[in-house]
Amino acid sequence: MGIVLLSVTLVAGCGENVEFSNPFDKEKKPAAKQDAKPASQPKKQDQKPKVDKEALARQQMIKQTSLRGGGTSRFGESGRSVGANATVGDNVFRMQKEIASSVDFAPTMLVWVVDSTVSATELRDDWAKAAKKLYSEFDKNGLPSGKPPKDLATAIVSFGEKANFVLEEPTSDFQEVIASIDKIPRDDSGKEATFDTISQVLDKYGPLKSQQLRELLVVVVTDEAGDDWQNVDAVVEKANSTGVRLYAIGVPAPMGRMVAEVPPGESRSDGQMAMIQGPETRHSQRINMKFSSGGFGGEDVDSGYGPFGLGYLAYQTRGEFLVSRLRSAPWPGSAMRFSDEVMRKYPPQYLTEQAYQAMLAENKALDALDRAAGQGQVEAMAYPSSQFVVLDEARLKNALDGAQRIAARLEPLVNAVYEPLAAGEKDRDKIQDKRWQASYDLALGRAAANKARVDGYNQMLAILKGGRKFEDPTHNTWKLEPADSLEEAGSRLEKMRLQAKQYLERVIKEHPDTPWAYFAERELEMPIGWKWAEY
Repeated sequence: MGIVLLSVTLVAGCGENVEFSNPFDKEKKPAAKQDAKPASQPKKQDQKPKVDKEALARQQMIKQTSLRGGGTSRFGESGRSVGANATVGDNVFRMQKEIASSVDFAPTMLVWVVDSTVSATELRDDWAKAAKKLYSEFDKNGLPSGKPPKDLATAIVSFGEKANFVLEEPTSDFQEVIASIDKIPRDDSGKEATFDTISQVLDKYGPLKSQQLRELLVVVVTDEAGDDWQNVDAVVEKANSTGVRLYAIGVPAPMGRMVAEVPPGESRSDGQMAMIQGPETRHSQRINMKFSSGGFGGEDVDSGYGPFGLGYLAYQTRGEFLVSRLRSAPWPGSAMRFSDEVMRKYPPQYLTEQAYQAMLAENKALDALDRAAGQGQVEAMAYPSSQFVVLDEARLKNALDGAQRIAARLEPLVNAVYEPLAAGEKDRDKIQDKRWQASYDLALGRAAANKARVDGYNQMLAILKGGRKFEDPTHNTWKLEPADSLEEAGSRLEKMRLQAKQYLERVIKEHPDTPWAYFAERELEMPIGWKWAEY
């Protein structure tokens, strides 16, 4: 994800005649700002989607096809989307319908692949409770459509650092399945060999599928993306040659981030990230830049989609990623959410790495966003020195030199994000995908705004250093205040300020009620320019 850039301490290097005040301090908006975008109440689905892009998304967020290839949705009739507050139990119940459909079509082998790490404890416990109920019903009432028990054979595999075949030989003894659920060991390593485990499952049970003339369903239950998710293309190829339908029950990915900002639910001793839960796209399409108005640019946003690797694998095998929201796990917790109806219009592109890179090579704007999003976190000018008491010229110069060092530290960090985005701007109008459009416009708008603030701050200090007279001779203090103008700092910076405003306002207009619009609105909460005031 690029080189991690050092955070900047914004109060260092100031002279003794500088009083500290935050020029960005402002009255906080009511909490209703965030509450204004809750997930919408479920609505009845259109029987025929009008846009192919939305149809693609619904395959991940609302089930569209049955195991037998039918074109109607068994879940869309009630209008209930995956993005609603579905629990793990809800999603196991939905899998019960898939199992019933498969068994009705042909004898079926079902392999549960269950995350046994510490962070997945709540998810695993909820799955175990629901799965026991499922198999108890099968044991008591039999399989749907009067099919004999032998038509459903079940195996259970757990994984953490490595795969563990808990119930290795597929069995039609439902009581044996129930007993095996409690035998899943806990893995304390914090490591998740998710895709290696899936690959082993395909190697082991793929031949049995052919030998026994069974359908093969694999259901992965996990709260993470998998340490080895980059191997997804090879696993997809193997899955397609095997003829498996893969599903996943898990938590939504944090939008544009590999990890959520909440404390992880487990730890690792090898120095690697404790929990990888995203992003929802193959590579992040969101720059990592804090907001000048306070808080953090990387606050958690529930993307509504699963992590890319599992979502892509499910999509390619005609399965589904079933989003689950847990009761007490740190993620997604209270992460900001947006309407499922809106987010279905912005699905990730499920492409191979090769196809993804080819797409970037054909469009300089997309390539620029990919590179900019790979940069480390960029601090914002949240607390720059803004007030300068003029006691004498020497001390004023010392104070201004110290303040300019703040901008000097931030400038290369901001440039690393802004410059590639600006260079790719000429291909912006060639972008057709709505998610890419929103992501690029937001990124360039935010990067231009931050560069205008940083460079403008530095230039305004240089102007003061060059000499500036008080209009009122009784005044002795200069204060640099946020303003909607950079004309005093020069035409180049004023043009950049207008560029930022243009792109951010376009995001708000063209992508309303989305995370992109929300972040654009937040960036515009703070004026992009500066002005001098005297006291």
